[in-house]
Amino acid sequence: MWVNECNRLFSSVIRETDVVRVNWGTQTEKLVEALPSSVLVEAQPKPKRRKILLKWSLFATALLFSYLIWTFGSGLMAGAGPSDDAVRRFHSQLDLRDYEELLLESDEGFQNSESHEELLKFFASVHSKLGVSQGSTRTNINVNVSTNGTLITVTYQSTFEQGNATETFTWRRTAGGDLRLFGYNVQSNVFLSK
Repeated sequence: MWVNECNRLFSSVIRETDVVRVNWGTQTEKLVEALPSSVLVEAQPKPKRRKILLKWSLFATALLFSYLIWTFGSGLMAGAGPSDDAVRRFHSQLDLRDYEELLLESDEGFQNSESHEELLKFFASVHSKLGVSQGSTRTNINVNVSTNGTLITVTYQSTFEQGNATETFTWRRTAGGDLRLFGYNVQSNVFLSK
């Protein structure tokens, strides 16, 4: 048996020094049990294998972290470009007073949020108070992916004929990759003065 072999191998070492140096391995417990109780067992440090394993673990963790950051960043950028295009189209339709088309192209969730007439009045009111769009700058983006689909919420600082506004668009990405208006919020001091 293995324990008997250990006793035989270490018997000469034990007689001479009463100290056995043990490198910790897979059979350590059996080896220590096999030695007489009068023998002092000195533990040697574990081999360098542990340090190498630690280095590889840290490297793998850093690599995984870098991949996740890259994935999230590319997801945000993939939503930013189409969102900018969709906002330009939204402003164009608003400026042309094409509210019907704007509603037809929006998501079903947006269409069902209010009655059709109320949504048309809302867009007409926004356009009459703010005037023609003169440009917008994206200030924030948030991409939310869930089992209900992908929602991209983007905030813009927009300039209109009558003043500045903060617009928040929520887009739902379709299976084809198109963005449909799911939510719209606009804030401006122009609304307070008129």
